Amino acid sequence: MKRLPLLLFSGLGPSLVSLGCGSNDFQVTGIEARLVASPGLVEFGAVPIGTAGESTLTLAAADGSVRVLAFELVGPDAALFSIAQNELPTVDTETELDLQLGYAPLEAGFHWTELIILTDEPEGQSSHSIQLRGQGAEGSLRMWPSILDFGPVSSGSSREGTVSLSNEGEIPLTLESWTFSGSEASSFQGLDLPQTIESGQELTLSLRYSAADEEPAAASATLVLAGAAPPGSLSLRANDCSTADSALYDRDADGVSWCAADCDDEDDAVRPGGTEVCDGKDNDCDGTVDEGTSCYDNDGDGYTADGGDCHDGDTSVHPGAAEIPGNGVDDDCDGTVDDGALDGDGDGFTTSAGDCDDADAAASPGEAEVCDGKDNDCDGAVDEGTSCYDNDGDGYSVDDGDCDDTDRAIHPGASERANGMDDDCDGTVDEGSTWYDDDGDGFSERGGDCDDGDDAVNPGATEIVGNGIDDDCDGRSE
Repeated sequence: MKRLPLLLFSGLGPSLVSLGCGSNDFQVTGIEARLVASPGLVEFGAVPIGTAGESTLTLAAADGSVRVLAFELVGPDAALFSIAQNELPTVDTETELDLQLGYAPLEAGFHWTELIILTDEPEGQSSHSIQLRGQGAEGSLRMWPSILDFGPVSSGSSREGTVSLSNEGEIPLTLESWTFSGSEASSFQGLDLPQTIESGQELTLSLRYSAADEEPAAASATLVLAGAAPPGSLSLRANDCSTADSALYDRDADGVSWCAADCDDEDDAVRPGGTEVCDGKDNDCDGTVDEGTSCYDNDGDGYTADGGDCHDGDTSVHPGAAEIPGNGVDDDCDGTVDDGALDGDGDGFTTSAGDCDDADAAASPGEAEVCDGKDNDCDGAVDEGTSCYDNDGDGYSVDDGDCDDTDRAIHPGASERANGMDDDCDGTVDEGSTWYDDDGDGFSERGGDCDDGDDAVNPGATEIVGNGIDDDCDGRSE
């Protein structure tokens, strides 16, 4: 309460004037003052505009009993101060009173008032004056950034973001709460409040976005604080590709953003067009996990390749399936094709499964062909592809000296031709032809040697005058 009625008495005249006060009490001349007020000056200090500061004034009696008749606040700023006292008390040497005082500045600057206390003491009525003083301080708070984008948030999930604050004023500020506006305001939530930020201090506040769906969301947030104007509106957004920051919406830096259908933008191993591997993730973002890999049941028969399915493209083939004799298939994936009782040589293939010699374990479909005179792979040809087989049909195998068993024109005894190949497989290329240097002087006939039987005659030789020979093959003998 800012003011209590001052009770006036006719016996109280101008002679009762306050003359001074000590550090802890106030004395009135003319009578023996019994009321003691402490402190003599109530200093509220700096109080943020729009808030209220509090202080306590203790009243006691030095001797005997003192009854308070009235309280009154006087002075130009009296309206800014208050007294929280509903009754007029009596104090004595045994009973003290803590008088609660308040100061609520409405503008910046220093303010003061006087608290007048009228008392009825044993010697008569007396007036006491206590000065109240305070400073209205204006706070200054800076906030950054002005836009907080939460990025992509899947439906039913939430993500937190932060803003930074700096108290650039001279007084502490109390941060009370956030208010949100906009159609998606209910999807955003402020955290960490209330708290106080001291002058010169910086702190970080967290906000949370909870996605009800994956549609773009936007709202505005305003910080509610005491003693200072809000530091400006904070724009909030999420799932908004139209204004997206590329780095924010490609969090895993895999080159594909959430806006481009990256189904897990926190994992660079997951993106559209990625390679599916056995990791329990949808690496290629097609909605299916691990498909096409050995740990996926590609044919839907309940078994994967890792689980023993030897043909994961056929639902009738898997561990535990009934073996069908004579169909050439290992139906139950036990490593044996058809009924094992029909596999005479134990190589995993029966005659009906294509074994061309069920008495020889070295002969079966898929077996490697070797030089042994047998059809090891049961394809109808013996020793094909080996060194003892005439693969080009020229009558010679590699073992017989054929130096190129893929060319019928190359074999021992073939005619040497000027073609850069060893046609007769004698280890020399193009001998006896115009391409070959028969005399070993470094020049062939094709290379300009006019006598490839004499190593002293070639395009690089020195002409000998008078010998009647064209030594340097320039067309002249002298």
